[in-house]
Amino acid sequence: MQTVTVPAKTIEKILSRLDYLTQKVEDINIKLSGQEPSYGSDEWWKWSDAKAMQEVKEGKYTKIHNKKELRQYLNSLKTA
Repeated sequence: MQTVTVPAKTIEKILSRLDYLTQKVEDINIKLSGQEPSYGSDEWWKWSDAKAMQEVKEGKYTKIHNKKELRQYLNSLKTA
């Protein structure tokens, strides 16, 4: 058996790159499958933000200017 000594910084770089590549592969898998990432994960936040921005671009939002409008809107959800 042969032993190889590797500096700690090199090991840290390798592990950091592996983490980065793992993240990129997960991102690609999510995009290709079209499924929602695990709730609360970094991928989920990216996915959720992108989805929300797309909805805003499509005009799928409600403007609320004051408490009265907010109350009316929330009450309308109860009856829907």
